[in-house]
Amino acid sequence: MEKPVVFKNKNGKQLVGIIHLPKGNKKFPLVLFCHGFGGSKTSQRGIRIARVLEKNKIASFRFDFEGCGDSEGNFETITVKRQVSDLSSAVKFILKQKWVDKKRIAFIGHSLGGLIISFFVADSNFSAKTLVLSAPAINQKKLIPLWSKGENIQKIAEKKNYLWKSFKMSNHYLKENLNKDYSPILNKINIPILIIHGKKDDKVPLKFSKDLAKNKKNIKLVIYPKADHDFEKYQIFQKLIKDTMFWFKKYL
Repeated sequence: MEKPVVFKNKNGKQLVGIIHLPKGNKKFPLVLFCHGFGGSKTSQRGIRIARVLEKNKIASFRFDFEGCGDSEGNFETITVKRQVSDLSSAVKFILKQKWVDKKRIAFIGHSLGGLIISFFVADSNFSAKTLVLSAPAINQKKLIPLWSKGENIQKIAEKKNYLWKSFKMSNHYLKENLNKDYSPILNKINIPILIIHGKKDDKVPLKFSKDLAKNKKNIKLVIYPKADHDFEKYQIFQKLIKDTMFWFKKYL
């Protein structure tokens, strides 16, 4: 069953989500999805993984952050802290559902979504069972100059409004993250973490995930030699689903 739902964040904005619920009258383990920068809950990657989870008796919940997809709000004012707060609201909402096994909760996030998940779990000390991060954009300090392709970031950050990566933005995001490397938050997370990264990723280069996984016994890094940032090619995507399902069956 796929069921659309609406809930409110701490700003009173309506956020829209989709619940995937397997058949049966028991409590199910749950996976919460977090999309990346400028994305939404309707990515084919998220939808197909959620449907495979459902077939394997694992419920899931994908939702749009404020200002994204079908949710209320203005994308221009996006910040990491606001999205972490939205995830907190989503968790509180979904945990009220009677069919959720609260002892078996996991998260999956792509790109910026991987940062939001990690920040939330580390900051709230949430008792998740495991995390799956694909191409996580955690070291913002080094990634923002890479994304900006030689532009003067300091001058852009001083502007009230600007066009960045084809998105109309306010300067909140840059001011918040220009000098932030969030990598140390993973030191606070001791549960199993799977990081999946493509060798041909030009948006979040593979070296960033290699640095995250270095000397971390609880982190497994799986490298796809022919994958880009979005894992869109059919064979690559099928492998992504297979590896994700194997991990959840093992740890969730």
